[in-house]
Amino acid sequence: MSAPANTRSFRIRLALQTMIVAGTLVTVFGAAAWWYATRTLERSLDDRIIAPAQRVWNRIDPYTTDDQFKMIADLVFGTSPDHESTNAVLVVQEHGQGKTIFSTPNAPKDLDVYFRSCFPTQAEIARMPPMPNGGPPGAHRPPPPRRNPEFDDLLGTPPDFAGSEAAGQHDLPFRPQMPMVREPTTFTARSGGIDWRFGAFSSPSYTIFIGLSLTDFYAEINRMAWWYVGAGALGLVLAGFGALWTSKRAMRPLERVVNTAQHLTASDLAERIPLQRDDDREFAQLIDVLNGMMERLQGSFQQAIRFTADASHELKTPLAIMLAELDDAVRHAKPGSAEHERFVSLFDEASRLKQITQSLLLLSQADAGRLPTRPETYDLSADLSRLIEDGEILCEQAGLTLLHQIEPDVQVHADRALLRQVLQNLLSNAIKYNRPQGRVSLHLARQGAQVVCTISNTGPAIPMENQQRLFERFFRGDKAHNRKTDGFGLGLNIATELARANGAELRLVSSKEDETVFEVRLDSSRST
Repeated sequence: MSAPANTRSFRIRLALQTMIVAGTLVTVFGAAAWWYATRTLERSLDDRIIAPAQRVWNRIDPYTTDDQFKMIADLVFGTSPDHESTNAVLVVQEHGQGKTIFSTPNAPKDLDVYFRSCFPTQAEIARMPPMPNGGPPGAHRPPPPRRNPEFDDLLGTPPDFAGSEAAGQHDLPFRPQMPMVREPTTFTARSGGIDWRFGAFSSPSYTIFIGLSLTDFYAEINRMAWWYVGAGALGLVLAGFGALWTSKRAMRPLERVVNTAQHLTASDLAERIPLQRDDDREFAQLIDVLNGMMERLQGSFQQAIRFTADASHELKTPLAIMLAELDDAVRHAKPGSAEHERFVSLFDEASRLKQITQSLLLLSQADAGRLPTRPETYDLSADLSRLIEDGEILCEQAGLTLLHQIEPDVQVHADRALLRQVLQNLLSNAIKYNRPQGRVSLHLARQGAQVVCTISNTGPAIPMENQQRLFERFFRGDKAHNRKTDGFGLGLNIATELARANGAELRLVSSKEDETVFEVRLDSSRST
């Protein structure tokens, strides 16, 4: 069972709305997760910087020689030619002149501005605690001389200390802690198109900068970004399909309602919307209400049909008696007298009432689906030829011209009397609603597997607002309902019902000034 277009569009809208809501949630969650993941990676990166810094800082003291320092750097960073270069770098800068004392081979060369901004201030150095031998804050005990004086400035040894009596001392009874001026700071700098993350560790005389390339960090960030995008897109697609599946399941009861309503006709009000066990409570309640409404409509409609049929049937006998009495009175009245004119007028009105009664009885039978039909296969061309003979007489009396083009030997399978009544009604209207000296045209032809009969006239155009109501019962284009043109507004409605009973379609093809065209089309299943 295919779903109606309106329910399909509702399902699509529901899926899109679900995807928008899910996309918003995924975006918010992804942004929060992205922020948390990047902060975590940054903290992890800082930990990777602090770890080697601690290994270096724990291995040096104010008395570390240059050879020892180089050995420690090689041990931690692999700076010797025997080691492959890594992403980690080590740079040592002296505070006084801001010159680089030591750097690993892979360290960037153009970051002095960043390095200088991380030097401790004199106030921070002055706030350092005193050395273990006492003295005021900021006063530090100079270390003993070393065999290689290259790092005297690095370690803060005065130039005249080399000649002191402590110059021969090499083995110390204690190993003092390397003083740290302040807590380590981190910053990001760019050099040579590569971003670096540095940690600054300051002593009173120099600052050690340990950095890591952010290339791997950015690569990890990009992998996370693609992972988030892929997972978000997959989540949106799954949410859309889930919404379609959910809406399809939820709309099944409504589709049954729509399908039942589409097949519901005035002649078949007994059909009900089926209720299934898995229907949701809200839809089950709606179906119960609609079924109850249709049951009440069926009862009311059947009551109206019975009333119309019974009333029409009951009126037939009194009308027949009235017509017989009036006919007798007309025949016995003196022609031309006032009494004769009165009886003729009453006879015409009673005849008109009889036609209305017969039409209402016919329509009530059609509404109830009990219109008697006796279909047979016959030659419609020959039947129309006899109808044209009667039409020519009527057209001659009205001063009209009848044109006809009948394809011979057109066989149809229909109720001859009912179909003839349809064509008579159309021909009568074409003559009745025509202009003086106008014409009436009648055509019969095969079109593929169908039979098409067209009747047109040269009467005035039917107003557009009346064309939609033309086949309604008791509708007349003459709003005053005067008697200038005979009729009571049931002819086209009756013709439509009789055509439908024969499986044919009656419709207004077009109506413009000086040409109105009606068409009767028999379905291919009705033609042979």
